[in-house]
Amino acid sequence: MKFFEKNLLAIDIGSSSIKLVEMSGKDEKKLHALGIEILPRGAIEAGLIRDPEAVFKAMKKLLDRLGYKPNKRRVAISISGVSTLIKRVVMTVEEGADPDEAIYEEAKQQFHHNLEDMYFRFQEVPSAFLEEGQKAYILVAAKIEVVEQYVDLMHRLGLKIGITDCDVFCLTNMFDYNYPVADALTIAVNVGASATQVVFMYNGEFLFAREFFLGGNEMSQKIADTLRVDFDNAEALKISASMGDQAIAERVRPAMHELNEQIAVEINTTLTFFQSEEMNGRFEKVDHVFLCGGAAGTLDLSTAISTILKAPVQVINPFQRIDLTPSGVDMDYVLSQGSLFGIGVGLGIREMV
Repeated sequence: MKFFEKNLLAIDIGSSSIKLVEMSGKDEKKLHALGIEILPRGAIEAGLIRDPEAVFKAMKKLLDRLGYKPNKRRVAISISGVSTLIKRVVMTVEEGADPDEAIYEEAKQQFHHNLEDMYFRFQEVPSAFLEEGQKAYILVAAKIEVVEQYVDLMHRLGLKIGITDCDVFCLTNMFDYNYPVADALTIAVNVGASATQVVFMYNGEFLFAREFFLGGNEMSQKIADTLRVDFDNAEALKISASMGDQAIAERVRPAMHELNEQIAVEINTTLTFFQSEEMNGRFEKVDHVFLCGGAAGTLDLSTAISTILKAPVQVINPFQRIDLTPSGVDMDYVLSQGSLFGIGVGLGIREMV
């Protein structure tokens, strides 16, 4: 397989696996490589690397299997979890005031953290929801020690950091590239192993995001507790049921129902807060819900979300507008497991400036 040395390697390090995506192109993206490596349970929790050696070995194994020789290759990485804070704010900066100082003070009020311990960035963004004199900004803060964990890991592997991003922005970029939806309130939901990210967008504009720590692992644990099997067997049962095995589905459905409802309720609670507190009642309903992540296709999850939110729900295809041929990547795998790579594709779309 030929690899293009100037391309960024997009590396999504999640709580259950590491995903790698390599793409090229500017306006039109072409896939060149795709890979995944499972992580031991507990190696990463809430975005924190708990077992650096296990993550290093898994990452090296993935690179070796795909035929990469790091040689200072540049990578794009993404972070999430309790150490990452994101907020969209609308401000009116008084005439003569220092806008940077005003935004920094606003960030301290919004985040309630000591920004001296964090990397802090902000970006003015265009918005359809501004009044005269107002400007919209995205504020991002991440704990320095956590970011350095990921940077140190990449350097140890012989890789160089080209881009550091956040999962919610990767999700936004991936969705906007593949599914440009105009004049509609859209929710993109990334259901991972241990956490779920909920991102609100309108006509390509990022509006709000929330992360809650409930995902596929809790579903598997519920099956394990209900059927009295170990976690690995429960995980296998969950996957088989979600892939259409009706006999297994009937066994696990009662256990799955409670967790599916919990996730749906959390998303609905987030929607209610967004509508009332963030947008002051501007939106009465959500128009579309798109799911991605390792647990996106879980048995009955989309039905539970659709029922509670009263909106159409579908599993997203992150490769909807990506040129896949010829890439050497197994097309059946892309079609069946593509939703795993939502964050990776969003990272791969980014370009260094």
